[in-house]
Amino acid sequence: MRYVYKQLCLLVAIAGFIFPVTGFAQTSSVIVGFHHQPGEVEQELIQRAGGTVKRIYHLIPAVAAVVPDRAIAGLLDDPAVAYVEEDKSVVSIEPEYTHLARDFFAVDDAEYRNTWGVLRIGSQEAHERGITGREVKLAIVDTGIDYYHEDLDENYRGGYDFVYDDNDPFDDSWNSHGTHIAGIIGAEANGTGVVGVAPEVSLYALKALDGSGFGSLNSIIASIQWAVDNDMDVLNISIAGIESQVLEAACNAAYEAGLLIVAAAGNTFGGEAAFPGAYTSVVAVAGTDEADQIGIFSPLAPQVELAAPGLGIWSSALQGGYIEASGTSQSAAHVSGAAALVISSGAADVDSDGISRNHEVRQKLQTTAVDLGSAGRDEQYGYGLVDVAAATAPASTHIRLERKSRWYGNLETVALEDGQYQISIDNDSLNAVIILVLENHRMRKDLVETVLFSSPWGDAPQQVSIELDASAAALEVIMIPLGRVGAFANVVVSVQE
Repeated sequence: MRYVYKQLCLLVAIAGFIFPVTGFAQTSSVIVGFHHQPGEVEQELIQRAGGTVKRIYHLIPAVAAVVPDRAIAGLLDDPAVAYVEEDKSVVSIEPEYTHLARDFFAVDDAEYRNTWGVLRIGSQEAHERGITGREVKLAIVDTGIDYYHEDLDENYRGGYDFVYDDNDPFDDSWNSHGTHIAGIIGAEANGTGVVGVAPEVSLYALKALDGSGFGSLNSIIASIQWAVDNDMDVLNISIAGIESQVLEAACNAAYEAGLLIVAAAGNTFGGEAAFPGAYTSVVAVAGTDEADQIGIFSPLAPQVELAAPGLGIWSSALQGGYIEASGTSQSAAHVSGAAALVISSGAADVDSDGISRNHEVRQKLQTTAVDLGSAGRDEQYGYGLVDVAAATAPASTHIRLERKSRWYGNLETVALEDGQYQISIDNDSLNAVIILVLENHRMRKDLVETVLFSSPWGDAPQQVSIELDASAAALEVIMIPLGRVGAFANVVVSVQE
């Protein structure tokens, strides 16, 4: 019944548009920006102008309202008003190609084989290291989510419907747009259908677009504000909006508040990037195919920041189904999921305070991307193809190995597991370093090594690298410095790709 009710509301709205009521003053839906946070005085200003306040924002100093056209000039003349902007329409960035579900592979790791994009960006490797996006909160601004879908039901956590102003952001779109995006980001690893980039992420639906894929700036800004108010970590947006100072202000304010916003760069076929992806506070994502070639639908623009799979992407659809779709919306979803994995891994926590800040996550995705196209950042791929495996790799461990006066203070121990490691010793003044390796608390005599430095008092430090394989079994490495008290070496333990 709820679905039917929403459809009836949509039909009534369309009928009102086709057959407008005459005899009343012309009005417009606008967003009125103020120089300070609006309160009762500012609301009264709108009301005196013959308008009605629809929504008050606190992320930015503005209100959404309906006002008579003749009153707009007077509002602009008021010293408290910064701007009056039309509440412009936005639309979802529709897939360029869509196909109904096929028979999926029935083999080991079937979910990964069904989702080539997830495999291509290295998500499976991160999953095998236990990095799945658990406890990361990710909101999707779109047409809603089919939260009954068996690939999404366990990860769905709620949200809001800004189209009908209720707490039921169910996807009623004709092409399953929001549900498809949700599956790319967070489809469960449950042995069914497909798997998402972050299969244990907490998904929130912010329905800002109706069943036909249309919405307004009002609903988009309200969604961004909701994401900030509810402590979301990542926000995925796939809309084609018109350049707007109020939308840019909302994105900037959200980014300053710590939200990482990822958006489709737009299906503009070599044209300019779409908004809000084109704003500097937003990560704009272009699309690639299985050969890492840029999709024909992608823009050619300096605002492109990253690239991700976007051609022939299978994901969840309404009524428990699956469809294939292509476009930068699908690419943005891969990057949003990648951001969730980076946060989950802690790899972007530069200052080791337990918090992966949005700018740190963004930088980690940039610096670990596979550079394609022209060297460095370019207008096709941005910094390159997102690489989850590299972005979530454990950060290098730095150790100052110093000879202390007390023997028990000399030992330095580091644990290695699930990978190939390199131990680099940059000697300053030690005579030697003894390296002991334990597996299951037993000495590996074949891996014991004594590193001698031929000239410990020389001006130039000596450098030695040792490789250890901890992929089959966890290892414990004990390093013992030899030399005079105060002599030291700098040690870096890093994971090898």
